[in-house]
Amino acid sequence: MNNKGIQILKNGGLFVLLLALTFYIILKDNSASQILDAVSHVQVPYILFGICAMAVFLCCEALNIARCLKLFGYETSSFSALKYAAVGFFFSSITPSASGGQPMQVYYMYKDHIEVSHSTLALLFELLSFETVTVTLSVIGFFYQKDVISASMGNLKYLLLIGLGLNLIVMLLLIMAIFSKKAIKKAAAVVVKLVSLFSRSRGEALEELLTQQIAEYQQSARYFKENKVIFAKTLATTLVQILSMYSIPFLIYKGFGLGEFNAAEVISLQAVLYVAVSALPLPGALGVSESAFMILFRTLFPAGILSSAMVLSRGISFYLFVLLTGLCVAGGILIKKKGAGYGLYNTHC
Repeated sequence: MNNKGIQILKNGGLFVLLLALTFYIILKDNSASQILDAVSHVQVPYILFGICAMAVFLCCEALNIARCLKLFGYETSSFSALKYAAVGFFFSSITPSASGGQPMQVYYMYKDHIEVSHSTLALLFELLSFETVTVTLSVIGFFYQKDVISASMGNLKYLLLIGLGLNLIVMLLLIMAIFSKKAIKKAAAVVVKLVSLFSRSRGEALEELLTQQIAEYQQSARYFKENKVIFAKTLATTLVQILSMYSIPFLIYKGFGLGEFNAAEVISLQAVLYVAVSALPLPGALGVSESAFMILFRTLFPAGILSSAMVLSRGISFYLFVLLTGLCVAGGILIKKKGAGYGLYNTHC
């Protein structure tokens, strides 16, 4: 855990550095007073609707986690499910390619006496649903708004193709890990062979680890194969979750009193933007998300309020909830330490 703590501090430092650089770039051509003046003209109810939309996002995540864990006999409370969702959001946001979210969720579940193999598969299943919905919506969004995207993105369209390709690969690997024993074994053999070219001992160690993990996944996967309706429910919940997050730029658009574009058009662009930057090895895709927003949404927002719209959209969908979930994680740690000091802490809380 000491090494994990050091890594978290490094990622946190990188996050802060990228955040400072991002806002420097934003404010370089737009003064803070100009942005604040534009923001002051946004209708407050739409900002509140955006915050509520992100609350729905986290609640849907919590519902999916609780639903998947229930298959293994765990009755997860609403509080615990929200805790896992908050942990996932926070650590995904401050680590490159969102790599820290699920490991930390597994750790928190383990502290609540949930088997690692069960929590891992439940999160893999939830991630498969997430990838399926985001990739599907991005493909639909691309063809629905193809002309706008081609006109505004230029060479950045290749970033979209790379992001889409990487997300498709992740989705296929997840499908193999859960549903196809033969396919995942072949994929694992290829990985082991590649590692063995550089280090035979590491290749052997990796082969042993992958064999054990695959056995655990396949043993647990039968729960999902026997309960296919769970995946349908999870997909439906994930669709609500993703659309809630994607709706925030549209709410900001309406908040500025604009109405030329409809909800489907704005949400389609956000779906494309999300997939284009999600696979980049940067915490929260900081800097790139903001730049891509400025490029992709410049046909929707007038130039005078484009920066303000981006700050509000990212502020609600990312920065605000990184702060809130970070406070929740920090508060949980402090409560745990205080409770342990008095001998009162219960890991089920």
